[in-house]
Parts: sequence; C-alpha cells; structure tokens
Amino acid sequence: MLSGCIFILGALIIGRLFEVQVLGYNYWKALARDYTKQDASGFVERGKILLDDGEGFPLVTNVTRYRLIGVPAKIEDLREFVQKLSSYLGIDWAPSLAQTPLIIEENEDSQSLKNLLARLSRKNDFYELLKKDLTIDQVNEIKELNLEGVDFEPYFKRWYPEKELFSHVTGFVSQEKGKGAYGLEEFFEKELSDGQDLVLTLDRSIQFFASSILKKAVLDYEAEGGTIIVISPESGAILALCNKPTFDSNEYSKVKNFELFKNPAVASNFEPGSIFKVITMAAVLEEDKVTPDTIYEDKGEVKIGDYVIRNSDNKVWGFQSMKRVLEVSINTGAVFAARQIGLEKFRSYVKKFGFGSLTELGLAGEASGDVSNLARNQEIYLATASYGQGITVTPIQMVNAISAIANQGKLNRPYIVDRFIKAGGEVVRQEPKFIRQVISPSTAIMLGAMMVSVIENGYGRRAGVPGYFVAGKTGTAQVPAPGGQYSERVIHSFVGFAPATHPVFAALIKLDNPKKGRFADSTAAPTFGELAEFILRYYNVPPDREK
Repeated sequence: MLSGCIFILGALIIGRLFEVQVLGYNYWKALARDYTKQDASGFVERGKILLDDGEGFPLVTNVTRYRLIGVPAKIEDLREFVQKLSSYLGIDWAPSLAQTPLIIEENEDSQSLKNLLARLSRKNDFYELLKKDLTIDQVNEIKELNLEGVDFEPYFKRWYPEKELFSHVTGFVSQEKGKGAYGLEEFFEKELSDGQDLVLTLDRSIQFFASSILKKAVLDYEAEGGTIIVISPESGAILALCNKPTFDSNEYSKVKNFELFKNPAVASNFEPGSIFKVITMAAVLEEDKVTPDTIYEDKGEVKIGDYVIRNSDNKVWGFQSMKRVLEVSINTGAVFAARQIGLEKFRSYVKKFGFGSLTELGLAGEASGDVSNLARNQEIYLATASYGQGITVTPIQMVNAISAIANQGKLNRPYIVDRFIKAGGEVVRQEPKFIRQVISPSTAIMLGAMMVSVIENGYGRRAGVPGYFVAGKTGTAQVPAPGGQYSERVIHSFVGFAPATHPVFAALIKLDNPKKGRFADSTAAPTFGELAEFILRYYNVPPDREK
C-alpha cells in the first residue's frame, strides 16, 4: 500500500510537471519574460523622463497596451474564431475559407495562415500570442464578439510624445529585449526599471529652435548630417542636444540602418580642425609663452622632416600677431604657438581639457576620442594637432572645453539629468561637478577677447549678434580616408559663447560634408549666429554693447 501511494503521488507530480513545462511552456515563458515589471495590476511602472518646466513636461511616458492571447484548449469553433478575429490579426478571410473542407489557396500570405491554424489546433495548448499593441477600445471590441478561447494581457508600452525631437537623447525601449536601448533609456536602465523618474536639464524651447535651424542648415548647405549642442558654462548642464538625421523613437522598429540610433553628439569621433586652435592658444597663453600681440612671420608653409604644412588656399600672410592667427585661422601660426611649449606641455593641456577621456555625460555609447598621436615623440604630431588634425574629439568634449574657457577656465562635468525622483517621492539631485581649473581666469578672459576679435575682425563675422559681444571660432577640417590620406569630404564647425562678458551659454555647430559653402564661415558660423540671437533674446539678456 505504501509503495502504491508513493507511485501514485510520483505519477501526479510528474504529470503536473509535464503540464507546466511542456504543455504550458509558451504561457509560462511569456509570463516570465513580460511580467518582469509591474503594471496597473500591481506591477512596477517604468520611470518617466521629464523636462523641468515647472510641471514636469513628459518626454517619455507609459501607455497601457494589451496582448491578444489565444487559448486553443478552449476554442470551440476554430473557423469562427479566426474569421471574427481576422481584421485584428491582419488576415484576409476569403470566402473559400468558409468552405468544407477548408481550402487555402497558395499565395504569399497562405503560409502564415496555415501556421496560425496549426497553432490554434493544439487542444492541449493554453497560450498562443496572437497580437501585440492593442488599445483598450480594441480589447472591448473583441470582448463583444463573445468568443471562447480569448484572453488579454495588459502591459506598459513606452510612448515618446515629442517623436524625433529628443530621440537621440532618450533612446528607446526595445520590445524584443525588454530593456532600454541607446540614450538615457539604456544608460539609466536600472533606475528607470526600478520606477525612478528622470528630470532633465534640457530646455524644450532651445531644443526645438536648435533642431529647426539644424534641419534648415543641413538642407540649405546640402550636408550629410549635423549636430548642435548647447551647454551652460557655469554649471555644465546641457540645454539642447540634437542631430540630423534622426528617427522617431515610437517607430524605431521601422529603421533599417541601425547606425542611425547612435548619437553623434557623444559617439562621433572627428578631427576638429581649426576650432582646436582655441585650445592651442589657451595652452600657450597660460604658459606665458606668447601674448595676443606676439608677432611671427608666416612664410606660407612649415617643413618638418619630410612633411610640409601649408595654410588654407596656400596663402602667405607675412608678419602676423597671435590674435590675427585666430581671426583668419592661420595653420602655421598655430604650429608656431605650439612649438613655444613643446609636445609634452601641449599634450598635458589637451588632456586637462578632457580630450581623450569620457565626459560621463549620462548618455549611452559615448566615445573618448583619440589623442594617442600626442604620445608619439615626433614633432609632426604636435604640429598637426595644433590646428586640429591627427587627433579626434567628440562634439561633447569640444563644447565642454569651450565652456571651460567661458567659465573662467573651470572645467565642469557636463550633465543632462538634473534629478531623480524615486518611487516613494524622494528627490536625488545631480549637483554641478567641478573637475579642474584648466587655465587661469585671466588667461580665459584674454583668450575670450581673442575669440571676440574673430567675430569682429575675422572669419566669424556671420556669427555675430547685434548689441552683444560674441566669442567664437570657425573650423573647416578634411575627413581622413583609409590609408592615412585625406579625402575630399569636409566637416564645418563653429564653437563659441555669448555674451562674451558674462556667458549664459556655449555651443557647438557641426555640419557633415556640406556641398554648398566652401568654408565654415559661410555655413556653421551663420547657423551659430541664429542660435545665439534666439538664446540671448529668450533669456532676456541685456545687450552689452551698442549696436
């Protein structure tokens, strides 16, 4: 009797395990995968991403959607079941499907229909996922059909109300992987999946305007793409960050080229070209090796071993000051300046400004750039780096370095999340983080004045704003090609800040390979000017000069 009881008990256990692990495999697998976060039935809702506009403007929120589940074991009439649900399942229910025996014509859609019928014919099956992303209205419509063998599962779906405006910032939640991909969604996956809300530093008005003028610039100058970043020099808070081309986070699954998901503002390594001359001047001014009025003679070229460095358009400028070197962007002048401090000192300043390392902004996929050539003890690498070639930087590194100059030489960590709001309401703020004093306040002021002169007397005139002193620098860089040569492709850029006397913002404009406009003074510079005028008026900044 005891042996018989044990045998019967064992058989029941094995039978139950078979039911759960084999017959109910699909059901329990889906349950384990999809209910890792809790919804309105008791599951934790993924945290929202908000703008700090006083009320918490939603960039990313959640909407309740439903999965349509078929329960084959409870389906009484398979034909009726499929026919009544055909419009929701995307099936063309032809009259021939109502005949007996069932006739399925061979065509492109027939195989999927056959598969569906086969799945729903398994009488021991309790779970077949038929459709995702149903609204509550659709659920109610299906319920009115009074079909046996129908069930629903609620779940939260991410919704991005601004569509493509903030897509590179937010990223998206991959329905396939069930977690964040790219942007904030990936970087702060743990916090968001625990229900914490993120409140960002971005300003929607500035973001909208920046995105609009970037789109216009890309179209007008026939560029392959572009980037704009706006930052607060005092704190390091990001005010706007946008790229073109972009995508709609709600429709990420329709994107065929996955490279589009990468955020060029943080993930794009590029040779900065002449905007890097500002960094060179910062180093030599700080080391007190030159002043803005130091004169050198430009002979049109500099020979270093087997290499010859020339100015743009092979111009010969003669005797020029360091201020003039920035104004008209003389390559040989940058080489002269860098030689005054040597490779080791130059390399140390490049690293102090944050190049070659991550900024830790808070967005997934950040690159660190490549300044490794400066570790090679050859003068040619000092020379080329002095005017922004032979090294690579990221847009966020570059704008943060310029922001340090605007901030009296103080380098801050850039950040895009202002605070976290935990599920219980606790608020955790991200305070501005000072990293290091890169150059002295007096050097920063001196260099700022030189950058103002670029706008007043040099190639940056079209970046100016009437009534304000604007500081800036243009850059036109060739894009390297495989094999160590340079291609015909170019990058136009502009960096600057305003008002120069008390900066409220710093910004970078980057245009990838524009076909119209030969140099950045006619493309990136006027785009910066539009942006600067908007921000200064938006902030109601009083003019600091006569128009």
